[in-house]
Amino acid sequence: MLDLTGVDPTFLDVVDRVTTELMAKSERLKSGEVLLVGAHCRDILQSAFGFEFPLRVTSDIDLGLAVANWAAYDELVTKLRPAGNTGIRFQVGQTIADLMPFGSVEDPPGTVAPTTRRAPISVWGFTEVFAAALELRLPNAGTIRMPTAAGYAALKLAAWLDRSAYGEYKDASDIATVVYWYSRSPAVATRLYETVQGQELLVEEDLDDSATAARLLGVDIADLIGAERLSEIVERWPASPRGLLIHHMNVTNAADWPDSPERRQVLLRAVERGLRLGPEAAAW
Repeated sequence: MLDLTGVDPTFLDVVDRVTTELMAKSERLKSGEVLLVGAHCRDILQSAFGFEFPLRVTSDIDLGLAVANWAAYDELVTKLRPAGNTGIRFQVGQTIADLMPFGSVEDPPGTVAPTTRRAPISVWGFTEVFAAALELRLPNAGTIRMPTAAGYAALKLAAWLDRSAYGEYKDASDIATVVYWYSRSPAVATRLYETVQGQELLVEEDLDDSATAARLLGVDIADLIGAERLSEIVERWPASPRGLLIHHMNVTNAADWPDSPERRQVLLRAVERGLRLGPEAAAW
């Protein structure tokens, strides 16, 4: 399990302030019901993996709230000033926060319809990612939850499928960043070289350790989200613009990330094999 105790404390400041403010305004929200997602989650994972180079900057924060019912969500957000017109974005102290309810309020699974919005929104995979989440201890707000690297990647795959259809491609760099973490992680290298599963995958990937690490990421995503969610990815994946995904798979400020589209394609196809997407998904 990834050790979060050595994370740069500056990455925790905004998360701590926002979570503390939310709990102060709510009589029902507990810290353990808060799931950190988005760029702040990415930056904390980056620090936990031991990398110090900066990634794409954002000023807002994304939080999933595992609320028991709509009354609990409404009781909180009615005390906050809306920011914009999305229906889930609010001013929390000095920070803009997207507050996404999930869990028992999903209907159907992966979809919620807050009264503050005109249309439902996707929280695909939040429940599964939350169940496997890491514990993140904050200085004042207590312990919240945040995705594992595979959980974060799962959410980003879903975001790519949703947003690339509308010409938004920023999730590709986040997917690439998780592939980069796996390819440089000593813990992942141990799994590759010192376990039967890892050694078998290395042989199947012609001893290409970076590609094997990418494939292991796919395996971990599939195991985390489970068969039902995976089937939804399998159904949607062949129609996704994978050529654009490769083009936009940049890791900000990582000098050793490959520029070659051919090499990026090798890594993406390894992720696909790990996800068990099947031969039809490999037809580009």
